[in-house]
Amino acid sequence: MLRLNKNEKGGAAVIAVLMIIMIVAISSAILVVTGRDSINQADYVPAIADESSQEESEAESLVDSQPEPEPEPEPETLMTYPAQASDYEEIDLDILTTDNGILVNADNNTILAGINYDERIYPASLTKVMSLIVAVENIEDFEATYQFTADDIDPLVEANAARAGFEAGETVTYNDLLYASILVSGADGTVGLANAVAGSEEEFVNLMNAKAAELGLTGTNFVNSSGLHDDNHYSTCQDIAVIMEYALQNERCAEILTASEYTTSQTEQHEDGISLTSVVASRFTGYYIEGGGDLLGGKTGFTDESGYSLASIAQRDGVTYVCVTVNSEDEWKAVEDNIAIYEAYLPPEGEAPDASDEDSAVEESEDYSSASDSAEE
Repeated sequence: MLRLNKNEKGGAAVIAVLMIIMIVAISSAILVVTGRDSINQADYVPAIADESSQEESEAESLVDSQPEPEPEPEPETLMTYPAQASDYEEIDLDILTTDNGILVNADNNTILAGINYDERIYPASLTKVMSLIVAVENIEDFEATYQFTADDIDPLVEANAARAGFEAGETVTYNDLLYASILVSGADGTVGLANAVAGSEEEFVNLMNAKAAELGLTGTNFVNSSGLHDDNHYSTCQDIAVIMEYALQNERCAEILTASEYTTSQTEQHEDGISLTSVVASRFTGYYIEGGGDLLGGKTGFTDESGYSLASIAQRDGVTYVCVTVNSEDEWKAVEDNIAIYEAYLPPEGEAPDASDEDSAVEESEDYSSASDSAEE
């Protein structure tokens, strides 16, 4: 049997001890290295966060330092809402049959008196003043002609709309259509104008609403060219007054709005033409403004929903005034309501308007509440 001697046993033990020491040393080194790397990494992470926060802070500071964008300027409009005159009065007359009215000095765009003038109303045929404006501004040749069709006339007959009397197949001038629309409130006149100017009533109404926006009106929306009732066809007394003021600045519009009579072209259907007598002029017959002044013209309106409406034009001492009332008791009360307002609130004859009111005009934004509103005048 082979035996190890004593020295051989001791050497083996030494070698085993050395191997253990080496294993322990290597393991410790790995732990130290791994730990140091973890510590370094942990120390480094906050540095990244700090740098990111600094960059974000600098970006925010840059944004904060940028100047605030300037607000978009309000679009310029052709008209502004009239300002209340320095001696403005709330309309308070026991004899009135209307609850909505306004009296405006058309020369300096100020309100002399008013009652609920910015409330939503149904304008009925007062609508045709805007139809007149849009047509006149878009017609180049007033002697050009338009031929009516059954599609133009039949719906108006069915709706019991007021008509001048044009017939299907009849050819008349644009001038005829203008006078027919205003003097006798003919819906056949406005339909003819709409088709002649824009190709359809729908497109013509788009022009009407665009014009309302151009005038700076915020309380008006049109659905048709004649004023036949629609819940979405509305305005205010104030807006109608502004429309009338604008119309009076146009020579042709002013001439038509103040005309007493007109005869349309001779046609196969009407050999002598159609004799048109102004509804406004006929209703003014026998009436006058106590204290002086002249009733020049205007536009009437009626639907069951709107009642009897009148936008009238008057002059005193060379100054032009516009009065608008709606929902009067009947056609004569509409005239009397206008005249009563003129008599109560016009400056006395011989007294010039307050100079401080000259060129005074302000734009107003109002919240309009809805209201609810058939045969149309």
